[in-house]
Amino acid sequence: QVVEETAARLRLQMELDSKDSEIEQLLGRLATLGSETASLSSAENDNDEIFSQDNRIEGWLSVPNKQNIRRHGWKKQYVVVSSKKIIFYNSESDKQNTDPVLILDLNKVFHVRPVTQGDVIRADAKDIPRIFQLLYAGEGEARRPDEGGPLDMSRVIDDKPGTIVLKGHEFIQISYHMPTNCEVCPKPLWHMFRPPAALECRRCRIKLHRDHLEKDAIAPCKLHYDPNSAKDLLILAPSTEEQKVWVQRLTKKIQKCGYKANTNADGAKVSPRESTRSTLKPPFLSVQQRSATLPSK
Repeated sequence: QVVEETAARLRLQMELDSKDSEIEQLLGRLATLGSETASLSSAENDNDEIFSQDNRIEGWLSVPNKQNIRRHGWKKQYVVVSSKKIIFYNSESDKQNTDPVLILDLNKVFHVRPVTQGDVIRADAKDIPRIFQLLYAGEGEARRPDEGGPLDMSRVIDDKPGTIVLKGHEFIQISYHMPTNCEVCPKPLWHMFRPPAALECRRCRIKLHRDHLEKDAIAPCKLHYDPNSAKDLLILAPSTEEQKVWVQRLTKKIQKCGYKANTNADGAKVSPRESTRSTLKPPFLSVQQRSATLPSK
């Protein structure tokens, strides 16, 4: 029940983020219409900059179906980049229904760059000029609970004999002949003569049926899991030209709203508006000089 409530809460939050993006788009249209009749230029108004249509990027891109691109291929998704989020939809109808499959916080994105052959050894060479990579903090990712289906077993690392490393857990295969409960489901985890296949984490000591591994029903290890660890996402554009446009525009976005723009030298967070303004004005300007740059009332 806790898992279901968490999943429902996540879906609602993702729907809210999607609706925020749609509201931002409508405000952008209003700002565009208003700028045609207003005497003030959009450059003199922070809100106009936030809600302008130029501030929004959207279109069809593709993401890997699973880890092995050559084997599983790519799937098309409609991507919307607002002032705060990068939102992925499986279809335009999902976009209309505000039902995204993946949302990345822009302020958790480190960088975007074109890839090389060494970055994507499993991709077709002809696709390399169309692929780019997003690197972001794991805590900035929200993924729809039902997205992805069964766990991609290529992500499960067996780096020690008899050990499975997943989500910070270090599982060992074990059989229980004494009364033991599974911490994921109510089914018995033991049997005196024929116990079911079971796993136990060496770190947090969680015990569960091995079947839950394939269903991706396991929560991260409480003792050894870093949600801030960097993740990357490979994205395929329809053409080389479009890849260049996406990289160029996302680079500008990340410079304004990305992780570095929201973190000062001491590692403390600063507001997006503060970070944007600091990049626009030289630090050596005096108060009088700065005031001279403001529009007259």
